[in-house]
Amino acid sequence: MRNILKKPLLVLAAGTLFSTIALGKATEITLWEQMEPAVRPTYIKIVDEFMKKNPDVKVNVVHYSNEDLRTQFQNASLAGQGPDIVYGPNDNIGIFMVSDLIKPIDKVVSKDLIQKFNEGALKSGMYDNQLYLLPEFLGNQIALLYNKDIVANAPKNWEEFLKIAQANRTVDAKDKANSKYGFLYNEKEPFWFVGFYNGFGGEIFDSKNNPTLDNQAMIDALTFVRDIRAKYNLGEAGMDYDIASQLFKQNKAAMILNGAWSWKEYEDAGINLGVAPMPIPSKNGYALFTNASKGYSLSENTSDKKTEALNKFFDYIFSPEINAEISLNQSQAPGIEAARELSQVKNDKLMQDSIETIKYTVPMPVVPEMRAIWDAVRPNLEAVLNGKMTPEDAAKKMQKDAVDGIKIIKGE
Repeated sequence: MRNILKKPLLVLAAGTLFSTIALGKATEITLWEQMEPAVRPTYIKIVDEFMKKNPDVKVNVVHYSNEDLRTQFQNASLAGQGPDIVYGPNDNIGIFMVSDLIKPIDKVVSKDLIQKFNEGALKSGMYDNQLYLLPEFLGNQIALLYNKDIVANAPKNWEEFLKIAQANRTVDAKDKANSKYGFLYNEKEPFWFVGFYNGFGGEIFDSKNNPTLDNQAMIDALTFVRDIRAKYNLGEAGMDYDIASQLFKQNKAAMILNGAWSWKEYEDAGINLGVAPMPIPSKNGYALFTNASKGYSLSENTSDKKTEALNKFFDYIFSPEINAEISLNQSQAPGIEAARELSQVKNDKLMQDSIETIKYTVPMPVVPEMRAIWDAVRPNLEAVLNGKMTPEDAAKKMQKDAVDGIKIIKGE
């Protein structure tokens, strides 16, 4: 099976000390990851440092993109191959569990280590009350980003937001290069949209993980996102992640929506960055984007003979100082509670913005049914934005598509 796997974007047999390790004596651990580009160099440095201090363990780090990581891990594991550790988002847990591709990680690591995690972060790695993922961080939340050189103070409600956004829009259809925008965001991406749905009072699943998409909250959320351009004259037709991000970096967008993983990138680009929750015209008053974690899961194929080496690696990577260093590179709240108390975390503005805005989030469901939700939302959301479907009809169609998709996932 291995010969049909796609070639990874980058293969790093991490360890400049490879030649100094006596082959046959070191226990090899293979780790597949999908680290963000901004954090990968730091991560490789940390793994190298681990091997210098632990020459009896060799860690092979292999990088994949997010989608490739999931599919390649599934294919390889089903063939009895693949890595010992897979590092990725916690919403992969449900998909991997369906095929028994990962094993409970609390059966391998020590109780002392597990007790060091933040409670909310630890819950993000659980499925059916068992721990399948050791969370590097808790975050990934989307928030309102504003350029303080354009917007002095974050809007506290929808009326303030609308006034600021419209006042900073000077769009000339014949001169787009010099146009400026009050607000832009990745309008067709379901991960962004569900924050509005939650903010209007919606919930993705009922208590039995049945989809709950055909309701007034969905109609209100779809009407709201349609009106951003059609009624409030904000944004731009076709706006997506890259358009919003690039125009914000060029000081041509006063406010955008983007996730915690991106905030440092804007500061590095010289943007005088402000971070706040996103006001919307709902009873709740704010969008409620999802929070999620990334972390380490153990392949079902991992040999018990590697337990000692795995514990050495996890004890090192989850020391407060190392956990803080990796989390700071991503502006994400550390998974280890003691890391949040370190001065480098408390004195980091973006880290504190992350810890503050995570209050305006809800946990991302980690059940396998979530895949069907994303697939059901995307085309029907686009149909509403393009004026080809009413919010009422789109809500009904989303529900049907989600139910059908879940039947396929379950093989019914």
